[in-house]
Amino acid sequence: MKGRNTILMLYLCCICMVCLGQTDPMATSNQSPNEHPISPFLFEVEDADNSVSNKPIFEAYDEVIERLEILRKKKKSDSKFLRSIFYRVHQKSLVTYEKQATMAETMLTGNFGCLTGTALYALILTHFDFIYEIIELPNHVFLKLVVDGQTMLIESTNPEGGLIRLNEELEQNMEQIAFDTRKLQLLTTVGEGSVGEWDLFEGHVKINLQELAGLQYFNEAVRYYIKKEYVKSMDMIAEAYERYPSKRNEKLMQLVINKILKYDLIKEELKNKYLKQYVTRVKGQKISQTK
Repeated sequence: MKGRNTILMLYLCCICMVCLGQTDPMATSNQSPNEHPISPFLFEVEDADNSVSNKPIFEAYDEVIERLEILRKKKKSDSKFLRSIFYRVHQKSLVTYEKQATMAETMLTGNFGCLTGTALYALILTHFDFIYEIIELPNHVFLKLVVDGQTMLIESTNPEGGLIRLNEELEQNMEQIAFDTRKLQLLTTVGEGSVGEWDLFEGHVKINLQELAGLQYFNEAVRYYIKKEYVKSMDMIAEAYERYPSKRNEKLMQLVINKILKYDLIKEELKNKYLKQYVTRVKGQKISQTK
């Protein structure tokens, strides 16, 4: 059992460092009508004072939309406008690839990962009423949509060739488990072996914007777990599970609560608090009991 937990921890560490991450835009999240579109992708720990800390982020996003609104009026077709969206966003907002970047970093510095890049494109497509899907792989996410009768993919990590037009043959190959758009020409797969062994993820599935936001919290939870900051990790994985109650989040939550209960430097009061929260989720979401 100890060996299995070690392997699982290593697996989680690996998928933390990759870009994680459906949607009919009408099925996104429980967003308040007055909430800024980008708010779900900003960590709550960054939001202690929304009016101050997040204002520059909101303004950066709004500026992107305003510029694209001008372009929208100049483009005669959705396909041409989609090309403008893809390349303009990469030129102005998605500048330097950094797989662990948060959305705040992306909007303020231009550092982005596939998660934040995909999220930004998804929010923009939602604003302009494109219908699209977010596809989640074991260690990657990308967008799929049909524009002017043509199936297109948006691969946010490829600034030059990431707007991909699919033909019938490639579209069929996309249905294979864990098909990775970053290796489209080679038709290769990712996540072989470890994913099936731990039964954490089924491969090529659709998720919504709320679940995509949950993947950001998952990444942060694993980052804290690696640093042995278990309380912060538990806070993040709880937020992740609230947004996306997946097997991946369930497994990490089990690991973290076990670490908290055994960690001598954590006060008993905190241990009891997090154990109570965990048990509540066990009953509500039917998470497996700790061992």
